[in-house]
Amino acid sequence: MTRILHIANFNSLRLKGCFQCGFPVKITSGLIKNGFEVINYADRDLCRMFGFGHMNALGRWRLNKHLLEFCRTTRPDAILLGHANTVENETILKIRKTLPGIKVMQWNCDAVTPESKRNVNALNERLEVVDLTMISTGDKKMLNMFKKDGKPVAYLPNMADAAIETGTAFAERILPFDVLLCTNTGRRQFCGKDKETEEILSESENRIAGIRWLLGGLRGRPPLHGADYLDAFKKAGIGFNLSRYNDVYLYSSDRLAHIIGNGELALIDRATGFADIIPENGAAFYGSEEEFYDKLAFYKNNADARMKAARKGYEAFYREFDNKTVTAYMAALLSGTFKTPERPWQIVI
Repeated sequence: MTRILHIANFNSLRLKGCFQCGFPVKITSGLIKNGFEVINYADRDLCRMFGFGHMNALGRWRLNKHLLEFCRTTRPDAILLGHANTVENETILKIRKTLPGIKVMQWNCDAVTPESKRNVNALNERLEVVDLTMISTGDKKMLNMFKKDGKPVAYLPNMADAAIETGTAFAERILPFDVLLCTNTGRRQFCGKDKETEEILSESENRIAGIRWLLGGLRGRPPLHGADYLDAFKKAGIGFNLSRYNDVYLYSSDRLAHIIGNGELALIDRATGFADIIPENGAAFYGSEEEFYDKLAFYKNNADARMKAARKGYEAFYREFDNKTVTAYMAALLSGTFKTPERPWQIVI
């Protein structure tokens, strides 16, 4: 297995969100570091182009026709499908018939909780045509929901890439802001309860004098995209890792990799289980609201402690979740050469 076709949302048309540092980019980068030839195929961008600016039935039909011809021309040994819902199962079956022996994986970096029905359904619909499914939760019960016909299901970690996450906030005593949070308005799970994000911000300001938040997508501030998003992680010493769900084992949005990968100290809910990977003194773990605000205040006011802890977290994260390490694991699973787990996060059902 040497040539891999990576079909995912590379988002080169809409230029929204963290498209420069998201899963698609890091997976491709990591595989190339491991010596694979990787061909990126931006399915949603192409669908819009084929649909004259819209993701419509015409665009999908033309995309699937093009993908089949594209595979005939490039002859990949494997296909990675990352949230590629524009690609029909029938097309994958035709590709398999055209290229016997080709391996197909689907990867997914969204939550698979009972509330995430759309994502769960999308994963289930793809199971019949893939050889392997990888999902960004380490919860074995959740992974087991997608076990079918003996095909493996595995945990896919958030990964860091030092060529993309170039910040070293742990080396900076003085920074323009104390804490970074880029998300949107709405309720998030915080210490086991749903809470409005703005309430958390207001409470922190009531408790901690002079705290300086760098916000994207909150309090009327615009979301950060592209280089603006990447640069934000170099301006604060602490990053608040607030996902929609914070009690699923080893699940997080990919902001965790952006925070720690850029050398910020991560505020992480203990219920995520990431203390099994990151040492206690390498992050600001909290299990209650009181502990959250106490640690936020402590590290905001103690630069040396913040820098020391952030460096430990940075080193641990890159040791375990560097994208070369993670994608080597992905490739071994897909090719069938993976034998015995060597790291605690290598969870395979």
